[in-house]
Amino acid sequence: MEDRYVTCRSIGNYGHAISKGKTYKIINEDEEKYRVKGNHGSAVWISKYYFIEGIASIPLLDSWKFDDNINDFDLVEVTLTFTDRSKRWCLVTTPQKLVKHFSSDNLDPPGFNIQHLIINKTLDISDVDKILKHLDEQDELIIASKPLFES
Repeated sequence: MEDRYVTCRSIGNYGHAISKGKTYKIINEDEEKYRVKGNHGSAVWISKYYFIEGIASIPLLDSWKFDDNINDFDLVEVTLTFTDRSKRWCLVTTPQKLVKHFSSDNLDPPGFNIQHLIINKTLDISDVDKILKHLDEQDELIIASKPLFES
């Protein structure tokens, strides 16, 4: 029988055993799960949800940068660069900056819905880096950002 492989698209609660973008040989499978040899060297059963069948190239977050001065704006633009060289952008803010934003007397409309807004405890580089990496590992960063088309 020919070896079969799966590529991790999201780590879920299995960060101790699998890595996004890494390919794993299927040891066994049932209807809902694959048994693979995890990063820790042990065989584990993991839901098929976290994998793509075959050997696939999964773009990973490579780098990011603030596009705005974090002290000048309530909603700060961030550019994300992935390993396939694609770029996306999102907004980041803190709960305190949202309160400041909504305290404006001339806010019109009086609310918003922004799917590409990430709310973080602080805008410290290490905190923003941590949340962006977490969202990427969970396969949520694409949903939390928009394509960046540079001219």
